[in-house]
Amino acid sequence: MSSCNVRVIALNFALLGCNAAMPQSIKYGPFADVDLGKLSNSQRGVIAEASEDFELVKLGKSPIHAKVDQAMAVPADGGTSFYVGNHYRLTIVKSLSSFGPLTGYVYGPVLAFDKSFATGNMQTVSSTRFLTPAQLSALGSK
Repeated sequence: MSSCNVRVIALNFALLGCNAAMPQSIKYGPFADVDLGKLSNSQRGVIAEASEDFELVKLGKSPIHAKVDQAMAVPADGGTSFYVGNHYRLTIVKSLSSFGPLTGYVYGPVLAFDKSFATGNMQTVSSTRFLTPAQLSALGSK
């Protein structure tokens, strides 16, 4: 079993294993090491699911909580896809891009929380980066 698969299994167990109480903090994703103790179990569940999906996408995997958003049109940009989760939308950016002579993709997760859940000035967190076609292919095969 690859180290990536082991990491994904560990993420699943840490968050959702054995119907344990929701974690007070998580060790990865956009809310890593943030004390979630002030949130209700339901709110921590939203953060945990969104963070797990976010981290899986960074690893080149598909989200396991959010489902494909059938209402969104498929963009003609190289493969961006859209998902809907519990109080969040997840966009997997996979956009053909060129920077001077470099050609490849901008790839990564973008989380947009519902305004009813994220009431502050910013509802979106993201982690995109440029990858060559070979890097993107290797990411998906791990």
